[in-house]
Amino acid sequence: MSIRIASAVLWFLAGSGLAGGIALQLGLNQSIGLVVGAAWAAFILADPKDLIWRVGKRSSRSISGLVQVERAPEAPLHTGI
Repeated sequence: MSIRIASAVLWFLAGSGLAGGIALQLGLNQSIGLVVGAAWAAFILADPKDLIWRVGKRSSRSISGLVQVERAPEAPLHTGI
């Protein structure tokens, strides 16, 4: 859960900075950036459809379906004798 919170803080900073900069260039109030940043951080934190943060059984199933590990045949050791 701490990764979600840290990510939400970073997205808040990025979203508020970007939206505030755009608002400044357009001559609008810069507090629009805070609103946009807070909304984006809330969306990242909540993740309503589990698109960003996969939790539960789906994450282990999706990872096992993606990774297929095959071992290479082992070569005999040469000792140089």
